Amino acid sequence: MSQKAAKIEAGLSGHHPALWAIAFTAAMCAIAYCEHRGFLGGWRSLPFVAAAALLLVPMTKAASNRQAAAGALSPATRQYNRRMLIWSIGYVLCLGTAMTIRNYLDPQGALLWGIAVLPSVPMIFFVWTLARYVVEEEDEYLRYRQTSAALIGLALVLLAGTLWGFLETFGVVPHVPAWWVVPVWAIGLGLGQMIMTSAEQRAGRT
Repeated sequence: MSQKAAKIEAGLSGHHPALWAIAFTAAMCAIAYCEHRGFLGGWRSLPFVAAAALLLVPMTKAASNRQAAAGALSPATRQYNRRMLIWSIGYVLCLGTAMTIRNYLDPQGALLWGIAVLPSVPMIFFVWTLARYVVEEEDEYLRYRQTSAALIGLALVLLAGTLWGFLETFGVVPHVPAWWVVPVWAIGLGLGQMIMTSAEQRAGRT
């Protein structure tokens, strides 16, 4: 086995980033369930939310390792992954902090407005991260690949939002808060990257 083939096999044989994503989602669902049952609540939930957010670190590392093994980890992609990790952890912590303050302190007036806006603040960094990647990426194929995956995520958001919106309008399903857009887009982005990776692997076998 050549050195390059061994490197690719080693990079792809590690934990798949989707496994860490599932672990993170399961942890957040468990926290939400415990809060619903009254086992957690208020400031007691924050350490658990912070611990769950740490699962995003190995998820990002696993994604970078697979990209490196496939020869798709450019300097711009590496920087993009780091920035997305910062945004993800910031988003989770801001959301957890806002929900905890709301449930524990029952804020009113300006404070209520402040915590309501707090989870949206990391979105500014998120949008900037996407824009910077397009500018910084010098490899045209990698830029095309990431842009295509982002468009798949956008397509999922548009389809899901339109479908659910009409179902809600006709009273078939309950109302869902608009903040679902971010996690659904992230799921679509991951699916888009998996689809393109699968297509590349099939093309490599032919």
